[in-house]
Amino acid sequence: KISPERATKNVVGVKAIEEDITIQYDGLKKKNDTEIATEIVNSWRNNWQIPTDKINVKVEDGWVKLDGTVAWNYQKEASQHSINHLSGVKGVTNLITIRSESKDSIEERAVQNALERNWTIDAKNVKVEVNQNKVRLSGMVHSLYQKDEAERLAWNAPGVCSVENDLAVISTQ
Repeated sequence: KISPERATKNVVGVKAIEEDITIQYDGLKKKNDTEIATEIVNSWRNNWQIPTDKINVKVEDGWVKLDGTVAWNYQKEASQHSINHLSGVKGVTNLITIRSESKDSIEERAVQNALERNWTIDAKNVKVEVNQNKVRLSGMVHSLYQKDEAERLAWNAPGVCSVENDLAVISTQ
C-alpha cells in the first residue's frame, strides 16, 4: 500500500495522489489487536532509533494510534516505519510531537545550504524562513518527491520542532 504511493510521488508532474488501495488477507489468519500491539512493541525493542519510554501505542480494530513526545523527527518516523510492514495493521495515526532538547537557534542559512547540496532540488526556487524552532518552506518544486525531500532535509537541522511545507508542485510539461 505504501510502495505504490511512494513510486507515484516520484513521477514528474504528479501534484496529488488519491490512494484507494484495500488490503485483503485471503487465507491468512487475521491478527487481533493484542497480537498487533505485542508485535509493535517487540519490533521497537530492536530499533535503537525509537525511544520506547516516550511513545504510547493504541491498537483498535487494526488501526494504530501513536502519541508521545520525542526529541527528533527521525524518531517519530522510525516509530511509524517499523509498523507499516506488520500484517494486520490497517493504518497508522501518528500524533507524536517533537520537542527539541536543543536550545540553540536554528540557522536559516544552514537549512538553505542543505537544500543547495541536494542535487534533486532546485534550491533557488525554495525560500526558507525560520522562527525560533519552526521552519517554513515556500516556493516551487517539480515533484512531490522534491517537496518531501526538502521537508526531510529541513527536519534534519538540530533543534527543529516543526516544518511547515508550503512548497507548490508545478509541472514543467
